[in-house]
Amino acid sequence: MGRPPRVTREQVLAAAREAFAKHGYAGTTLAEIASKIGVSPAALLRHAPSKEALFNQAMGPGGAPAPIPIEFLDAMRGTEDPREILRRVAHAWVPFMESQFGAQIARWQFRNAAPGRSVPGALPLPFDPALRPTPPERALGQLEGYLRRAARAGRIHVRSPRAAALSFLGSLQAYVFFHRILHALEPPLPLPRYVETLVEIWTTGAVVRPRRRA
Repeated sequence: MGRPPRVTREQVLAAAREAFAKHGYAGTTLAEIASKIGVSPAALLRHAPSKEALFNQAMGPGGAPAPIPIEFLDAMRGTEDPREILRRVAHAWVPFMESQFGAQIARWQFRNAAPGRSVPGALPLPFDPALRPTPPERALGQLEGYLRRAARAGRIHVRSPRAAALSFLGSLQAYVFFHRILHALEPPLPLPRYVETLVEIWTTGAVVRPRRRA
């Protein structure tokens, strides 16, 4: 009898998906994927005959869409400390979107590197815009709902919960865009520092009003 596999196919695909999303097809090795799950590179070849085949299996279409990582907001009553809730939203949303965009960039690079492809195609969105509500629409709705409840509970003061939700998530998307798409900051700004600055602005404001002269 042969030895039972040390890892499942799902574990292999999950490790491959994470590595390809972070480093792209060219920047990922079988050794790196194997190290994530504690097996040898040869063990991966039991699940896919080549790196290219593993990429197609891990990054191909199909499977359930990734759950929105801020669905916990639906259970918030609005009486909680808004600073802690906003921190939790930020630390959940940024890695989620970095992973989503990373996967799309890896697929785009892989397709455009195919033989005979002379004109690069457009970078697709990390979700199907035809399926409504889209993940951004759901996330905005969840954050807006929490902000409305927090406003009613007297924990925050915003004139438009919808605009406030768009502003906060937009600030998080800007972090993802500058780091994951543009690579504009070297070295990258640590996420905790960015989040604390964002929460500080929401808590105390950044603009100082000039003192009135006597």
